[in-house]
Amino acid sequence: MKRIFNIVLIFAVAAMTLTSCNSNNRNQDYMQPKLAMQPDGIVRLSKIKVNPEYLDEYMNFAAEVGTVSLQTEPGVLTMYAVADKDDPCSITILETYANQEAYRQHIASEHFQKYKLGTLHMVDSLVLDDVTPLNPKNRIINFIENE
Repeated sequence: MKRIFNIVLIFAVAAMTLTSCNSNNRNQDYMQPKLAMQPDGIVRLSKIKVNPEYLDEYMNFAAEVGTVSLQTEPGVLTMYAVADKDDPCSITILETYANQEAYRQHIASEHFQKYKLGTLHMVDSLVLDDVTPLNPKNRIINFIENE
């Protein structure tokens, strides 16, 4: 069941991203150019259980770190967070990093440290699940829409 959920999540994100490619160029103008995925790249599902008391506050932190990471870090290729429809405190984030160094730079960044330290008391559990894409040629183009 876990494997099916992971596969469905990855395909759903890919499908949503591909349908938005027509508007992609005009919205990426203010984002850093992205690095290509390397053999040591990371594809990860971060599964987070947030204490309901802090859900709104957590969402603000998560939105900020995702936006800043995508806009300023060339090695952060995807940062796509979703909440379970039946349990909004269960958050899954699809994260892709061009390589190991990009991941190290990300977790050392000021905006990630702000997120991590600011949300420690809000998170009941965290599972980092590194996954392997079924089709390595499939690429996700993730961007923050310019308002």
